[in-house]
Amino acid sequence: MKKLRFQIRSWNRAKKLEICIRRIAEEVVKIGKQDECVIFVIDNHSSDETPRVLKKLKKEIPFLVTYRYPKWCTVEEWLSIPEEIMEKVEAEFVWIWGDDDILLQDTLPIVWKILTSEEAKNCAIIHIAQGWLKPHSYKVYHGTVIEFCNLMGFNQFIGWTTSVIWGEPLISNFVNNLANLEALHKLCPYTSDFLKCAFSHVLFILYFSAYNPAIVIDYPIAEPMEPPKAEDAERWEKENIGWRYFLFAKEVKRLYDIGIFKEKLKPGFFKYLVYNLWDRFLGEMIVSRLGLYTRNPRPDEGWQIILDIADIIDDPTVAKQIRSSVYLAKGLTMEYQHLKKLLENLPQEETRLKKELEERLNEIRKSLLITYQEITKPVFKEGWAGRGYKRN
Repeated sequence: MKKLRFQIRSWNRAKKLEICIRRIAEEVVKIGKQDECVIFVIDNHSSDETPRVLKKLKKEIPFLVTYRYPKWCTVEEWLSIPEEIMEKVEAEFVWIWGDDDILLQDTLPIVWKILTSEEAKNCAIIHIAQGWLKPHSYKVYHGTVIEFCNLMGFNQFIGWTTSVIWGEPLISNFVNNLANLEALHKLCPYTSDFLKCAFSHVLFILYFSAYNPAIVIDYPIAEPMEPPKAEDAERWEKENIGWRYFLFAKEVKRLYDIGIFKEKLKPGFFKYLVYNLWDRFLGEMIVSRLGLYTRNPRPDEGWQIILDIADIIDDPTVAKQIRSSVYLAKGLTMEYQHLKKLLENLPQEETRLKKELEERLNEIRKSLLITYQEITKPVFKEGWAGRGYKRN
């Protein structure tokens, strides 16, 4: 068995994939761990130069193993890998990479030192910091999965897949069952619902290992090769990723209801980049009801999901603020939509009433837009740098 498997699922990103693989291989060779590492690439039936690139790289990199899936699958579909392939890539730790992410130079020794430490043996998660999210403390922290979710926010801690190195508790329960959904369903009866959400891997981590040990390596270790482009945003819209964020929060509430969490969550759990996730949701509910966002308008269920967040936060002041904001915004948007419909159906000769309705609509719209602008202002700094960590 290898110590570490770098696992990359790729589709039609031949150039970026080659850069990603070469950098990983270069860093592995630098520390002389070719016999203890394997790079495993799953080609999701690419139609570009990916097969040719992988064939070339296999000649150059002895510890590269590849498998081409016989058909293309969506992001939500797990790819069943033959047992004989999985035996070749069996490892103590699994580091799942995006094919458009890159390992920064001379950082693998930092990770390797942690992987070979006594503390790492029972860890569910070893987090590596994303290079763009500064500042970094250049320290290593020990705690539990839920502790770091509360301190850093679930998104920064485990939301970006490449920041997660999976340890044995999760490899045995989750990673090794990715190719066998029936087995995963037996271990987690909520698998189908989790897979409909954004950050489905976060839900599985919390379900299986909320209180397992975790280590945070707060050094810049990896980062995306480039910022998201317009085509990325277009793809997210087509897959309605925004609503899947709401569904993620709904499933977090379920985890609380079924007793996965032993206590309510800190508000910091819902830190999303530089915003609170509930503010992002509230903003989306408002603009979709003002007609400013019509492609994937958020269903009315979104209001309740935001309230669900308030129900599982342990700070009563923050919870009260969330509820007050939801009730106010929901009431105003409902009034706006009702009056707008009345105005549209009003006879032309009702000029006085028409003017009154227009004035009220403008008042409501202005108030809601001010609210939207306020809740979309950044409230957090990027990065974590150990803020709030109290252990010696």
